[in-house]
Amino acid sequence: MVKINISIEGKDVEDIISELLSLGKEYIKSNRNDIREILNLLADESIDILLDRGIVEKGAKLYRKLNSEINYQYRNK
Repeated sequence: MVKINISIEGKDVEDIISELLSLGKEYIKSNRNDIREILNLLADESIDILLDRGIVEKGAKLYRKLNSEINYQYRNK
């Protein structure tokens, strides 16, 4: 087994990652409106994708198959 230790300016990777995480948290806290706007855009795009005709049809087919299988299982018990 090989163990690799990486250090930059006397810090190890764990310290660097924790610093980056804290910077990310501070960025989110200080830019709440920007983050909210990005999340709203992503939500709108997700809804548009889910409402795409092909995806809705696939979902309906899957629902019918599941419903049919469930009914079949209950009838045979």
